[in-house]
Amino acid sequence: MSQLPIQFDRPIWLLLLLLLIPCYLLARKSAGGMSRGKATLVFALRAIVLLLLAATLAHPVWARKGKGVTVTILLDRSLSIPLQLKQQAQKFLQEAVQSKGTDDRVAVITLAKEATIAAMPDPNTDVTLAQESGDLTATNLAAGIRLALAITPDDTANRFVLVSDGNETDESVMAAAQVAKANNIPIDVLVQQYEHRNEVVFDRVVAPARARIGQSANVKLVLRSQGSVPGRVSLKMNGLPIDLNGADAGDALEVTLQPGTTVLPVTVSLDDAGPQQFQAIFEPDDPRDDMVDQNNSGVAVTYVSGEGRVLVVGDGETESEKLVAAMQAAKIQVDLLGPDQIEGLVQLSGYDAVIFVDIPRYAMTDQQVRDLHAYVHDLGGGFLMVGGPESFGAGGWIDSDVAKLLPVDLDPPQTRQMPRGALALIMHSCEMAQGNFWGEKVAIAAIEALSRLDYVGITVFGWGGGGVNGSTWAFKMQPVGDKSAAIAAAKTMQVGDMPSFDDSMELAYQGLTDPTIRAGQRHAIIISDGDPSAPSNTVLQKYIKLGITVTAIMVGGHGTQGDMNKMNAIATQTGGRFYNITNPNKLPAIFIKEAHMVSRSLIQEGAYNAAVASHLPGPAQGYSTVPGIQGYILTGLRSGLAQTPIVIPTTEGNDPLYAYWNYGLGRSMAFTADLYGKWGQLWVKWSEFVAFWEQSIRWLMRPASPQNMSISTRVEGDRALVEIEALNADSSFENFLQTDAVVITPNADAKPLSLQQVGPGRYSGEFKTDEAGAYLVNVTYRAGAANAPSSQGSLQAAVAVPYSREFRSVRDNRALMIELAESTKGRQLDPSNPQAADLFNKDTLPVPSSPRPVWDLLAIIAACLFVVDVAARRLAMDLQVVRNFIARMRGRRGDASGETVAAWRKARSSASHRRDAKTIVRDADEPAPDPKARFKASEEEVAKGVDFEKTESFDGDSGLGQQHPAPAKPKPAEEDEDYTSRLLAAKRRAQNRKDSGEGHDGGQKS
Repeated sequence: MSQLPIQFDRPIWLLLLLLLIPCYLLARKSAGGMSRGKATLVFALRAIVLLLLAATLAHPVWARKGKGVTVTILLDRSLSIPLQLKQQAQKFLQEAVQSKGTDDRVAVITLAKEATIAAMPDPNTDVTLAQESGDLTATNLAAGIRLALAITPDDTANRFVLVSDGNETDESVMAAAQVAKANNIPIDVLVQQYEHRNEVVFDRVVAPARARIGQSANVKLVLRSQGSVPGRVSLKMNGLPIDLNGADAGDALEVTLQPGTTVLPVTVSLDDAGPQQFQAIFEPDDPRDDMVDQNNSGVAVTYVSGEGRVLVVGDGETESEKLVAAMQAAKIQVDLLGPDQIEGLVQLSGYDAVIFVDIPRYAMTDQQVRDLHAYVHDLGGGFLMVGGPESFGAGGWIDSDVAKLLPVDLDPPQTRQMPRGALALIMHSCEMAQGNFWGEKVAIAAIEALSRLDYVGITVFGWGGGGVNGSTWAFKMQPVGDKSAAIAAAKTMQVGDMPSFDDSMELAYQGLTDPTIRAGQRHAIIISDGDPSAPSNTVLQKYIKLGITVTAIMVGGHGTQGDMNKMNAIATQTGGRFYNITNPNKLPAIFIKEAHMVSRSLIQEGAYNAAVASHLPGPAQGYSTVPGIQGYILTGLRSGLAQTPIVIPTTEGNDPLYAYWNYGLGRSMAFTADLYGKWGQLWVKWSEFVAFWEQSIRWLMRPASPQNMSISTRVEGDRALVEIEALNADSSFENFLQTDAVVITPNADAKPLSLQQVGPGRYSGEFKTDEAGAYLVNVTYRAGAANAPSSQGSLQAAVAVPYSREFRSVRDNRALMIELAESTKGRQLDPSNPQAADLFNKDTLPVPSSPRPVWDLLAIIAACLFVVDVAARRLAMDLQVVRNFIARMRGRRGDASGETVAAWRKARSSASHRRDAKTIVRDADEPAPDPKARFKASEEEVAKGVDFEKTESFDGDSGLGQQHPAPAKPKPAEEDEDYTSRLLAAKRRAQNRKDSGEGHDGGQKS
């Protein structure tokens, strides 16, 4: 039985229709003098109104049947599928969709680690191999199903077509398919079938998670092979090769892998403290024996405990040599590296503290900055920033992730009186990929490097938009403040292709020299492809005269020497710098470097005394006096738990010199002067210099791991398992530990890790490893009472995933694809016969109907009919009046003339002076006169005083009313006439007299 086109959400209200029965009975009883036809009409109207009201309250919806079929194609673009199979699938789909009709549509979704809409449902969609983008090293089929459900139209039948090898790495496609099944959407599958018969997979490298220094570790190399494959296996530790070949030449081990799993054990001596990274690689003798290169390596990390190490990061040995010598004298192991030598979190996690000595922000990449923040906050490391001209706010660290972990505020307080800097950003559209994106990113990077007291302005070219010949302010020169307005302007600016540097540089000059701008340092940055014509000498001389430096950054230019010379000349003549950038990723660092030139006002130089403001327990405990300094970087006191025991007293308040606090799981410290003799020469000569900094740095360092605690990790499938064994000092089990664990993913995201006690002294947890790279695990623990713990500390471990699970499979997963199709009543398509696919056949597809509420329309109709119902019951309709009205509307107005109108007016005037007459009640069957008829009278009749009120007759042929003399007395009403009929007749006669011009005060003569 077919479904009704209209349904009710609240059908209980339809019971109101039972009121039709009493309505019918009441209508029959109260019909009165109404004719049968009129009574029937009135009841019908009331019944319809009641029906509409009941239907409205029942919330009716109109089910509208859909037309056509929408086929949503889900294309797996991951790297595990050979390119040849992708091309064959494209050809198959292009032929299969040619059978679509006029009402059919096609949508395309591409799949890899993320699902992306390539084409929305449309009749004209063309299936093509779009340029592959995004992360193709993973497959999330479930995300594709969910996205397909989100764009599925509700006015057509729907079918999904999944083109994949079935090897998913994220989530479960079967769970998502249940949602499609619930919506009656079948999923057809086109299996990308392949098998790498000659393939070697480096399954894993097994190494201990932690070890003691000097210990020998057993490292196992585990490989899987499809067949007998000869080749070489090599192993490196911290980038240095380990000899696996003994006395033979070379370091690699010659092996012939047999089908199945091969385990190669290697014994390694761990002589250095810190994280030891192992990397193993297999190389086949014949490349044809190994089809996929990405799965030929394995990695592992072992933490080797020692006495504790500190990493000092500096651009040169001069700035850090005094501090390094002090730590060495205190028996603290120190490594000195440059900023470009910091490789990542695994390297940082091997140190108990990291010290930055006069390092600017532009010397670090964004990833390095994120890693440093995670190292302190999530891994419990210590961090010290030592001042210098390139450090703190003067080095561009304002509003960075490192600024968050420092115990001082890098932005000076609003009340501080100091010289300010002014920066003008001259933005020009660059002929490079994602030019607008990079323009926005570099502008924001420059803004974030400024202090809130500095000035900033952004100029763009907009072709006649005001300003100077089309060059306008995207953000007018003003104090940076909280930076939200400036950043918002950078995100919305429209950068045009300016014809000349002259106009934009003139506008920037006006902003930098505005009388309201009180800046000690003025600087401009130009980013351009070099196309605009060179600025005039007049404009350049204005900059040179006021000492306004200009940095010119050339990006995406045509490579002509003339363009480079043009921009280089601007920078050279104004005392700025010139950059010719070929890699846009370097742009943010350059803008930060140039923007920090206006923050030189944060440098305070001169002779300053230092005072100890607090004697609370901490790293500076025991020192009541400290030496003075010759300069420092201005910072502000940080609110919260930050401690500032040593300050620099000034007339405007106390400026921080030495501050510390706990941040996340770690600790951080700041010293705003230098420690190499320029500003801190009195400190370097101080007799307590070594003791003071040994105490400070040992407080900063992460506590050493206890010997009675051990942590191990292993990978099983796509999950990593973490296990901890805890013992007391007497070697008994340590139970009921309070743990706080976190996992740092390869992209520096911190995720909590739950550890549960699974046995005496044993704790276990697991997490998902869905990305390639190193996962760092940090566990802090405490035993005993919270206020008096019997033991506490931290443990670190690492889990290394050398490559994505995408490359672990050597063949397709056809079984999963078939199960997916069968569970949703889909089909397995034959890749060799696209015509048989019949994708747009809807015989087996449920055609959806889109419900549309119609109660509001019914309510409006009911309201209108209610008015008609009232009118039908209360008003009496004269059919002759209606006919005459229609005739008049058509133009048949009769033969009335001006004389008739004059006679009518005369008669009415004379009638007004007659005595009052009694109301004449006409006989019920006497025909009613036409109220709109015109009187005909001659002048003689009017002169004779013929009383037109006494008689009336109706000329049926002419349709006009005529009057003649008549008897004085009216015809009496019939005795059997009912009262209502007589009353209606009297009403009609009164209306006729009124339309004839008779006044109510002029009665008939008896």
